[in-house]
Amino acid sequence: MARRIMRAGAFALVALAAVLAAAPAAAQLYRWTDADGTVHYTADLNAIPPAHRDAARLLAHPQARPAPPPGTPEPATIRVDPRAPLTVGVHLNGVSLTLIVDTGAERTVLSPAALDRAGFGGLPGRPIQIVGVTGTTTAQLVTVPLLDIAGARIGPLAVIAHALPAAGRAEPVDGLLGRDVLDAFTLTVDTASGRATLTLR
Repeated sequence: MARRIMRAGAFALVALAAVLAAAPAAAQLYRWTDADGTVHYTADLNAIPPAHRDAARLLAHPQARPAPPPGTPEPATIRVDPRAPLTVGVHLNGVSLTLIVDTGAERTVLSPAALDRAGFGGLPGRPIQIVGVTGTTTAQLVTVPLLDIAGARIGPLAVIAHALPAAGRAEPVDGLLGRDVLDAFTLTVDTASGRATLTLR
């Protein structure tokens, strides 16, 4: 029998299950175009050259936007292994990432290495404190333009840059997919067939 998961923490990664309960408000993201027509994104308004600052556009908070071509996005199918966390493939700047589906986390977490691979290693950020069952640590809150997942593009998105502990995982993962993204989808888990689906609402 299929069961629909909305906000339960059944797939939360234990080491970070409580990490994002009090995460700060989303960082702002600005879009600006230089004299050569190249589009840039930054969370720091002062990083934009003064000549282009007035034309910079403040982007809205994270929202789901259908990816081209137009039409209803196909649900993402995820393999369910009762011995391992539920993971889903996403794309950041065209780079494939594997994230743990964490319905107990309010904010998405990406490892610094994953941000580097996607070309966002130099994004400005601000330090934040995250608290988990293993203690408190400092991480960076950075904003990425778009995250492609299950036929939709979510962004701009403020994510926490933090490396997950590697213990107990057979395959490497690049972070956690939190409710800031998952709230745009319906997650359905069918344990009998060993699969789950993410469907854009």
